[in-house]
Amino acid sequence: MPTYNYECRQCGAEFNRNLHYNEDPARVDCPNGHAQVRRVYIAPPVVFKGSGYYVTDSHPADSKASPAS
Repeated sequence: MPTYNYECRQCGAEFNRNLHYNEDPARVDCPNGHAQVRRVYIAPPVVFKGSGYYVTDSHPADSKASPAS
């Protein structure tokens, strides 16, 4: 089951809900009884390890690309 993050628009409470794929995420109520909640999107943590993630790492330093004629 995926976990969704919500924030109440009336009291500001932040909470999580585990919902099945067939459940409607728009029908979630605040734990304090309020019905106006909004879904909060959080960026997943990403860790880049190793070479090849920078422009300077993508090509060997000694090879120069010359334009083809």
